[in-house]
Amino acid sequence: MINQVKKFLPPLLGLSLLLNTHSQMYAQSLEEQTVLAALALNIVRFTTWPDEAQTRIKESIDFCVIGDNVVQESFTSINNKVVGNKTLQIVNLSRLRNFEDCHVLYISELKQNILLQVFVDINKHPLLTIGQGYDFAAQGGMVGLENVDGKITLHVNLPVVHESNLNISARLLKLAKIIGE
Repeated sequence: MINQVKKFLPPLLGLSLLLNTHSQMYAQSLEEQTVLAALALNIVRFTTWPDEAQTRIKESIDFCVIGDNVVQESFTSINNKVVGNKTLQIVNLSRLRNFEDCHVLYISELKQNILLQVFVDINKHPLLTIGQGYDFAAQGGMVGLENVDGKITLHVNLPVVHESNLNISARLLKLAKIIGE
């Protein structure tokens, strides 16, 4: 009996270690994504939509999220938060369509060719786009969030913001690296 236990003990310990490592990585990823969600909420708070878009924003600001389960779960932390006199509503998108129902679009990890097509589809619409990294903003997104050594850097593509008739507060722009001036 003891020999049988000894035989199965190393694989069980290995499996236990693997599952523990996976759960730690998941928790770290969820924590990082939750921080990005909170930053995205503050970006929304410092953004103003044009008058014609304001009429579409009735009681809630529809904040659409494209991403995996970790990303979508992290954004539940900001669901129903108050932004001015409106409530933020998180909408998890499983398909890349119906962007006209969104006021904010957070995009995580799309292939470059698909991301570029999304930017073409929403070009000049008053839709605030937020994603991860400098490349997101450089390729046509409005705000890219980049984690460098534990500090988040904001990259704002000002020409794209202006083409969409959105206005990002100068207070927020002072904290950002501006692209395309």
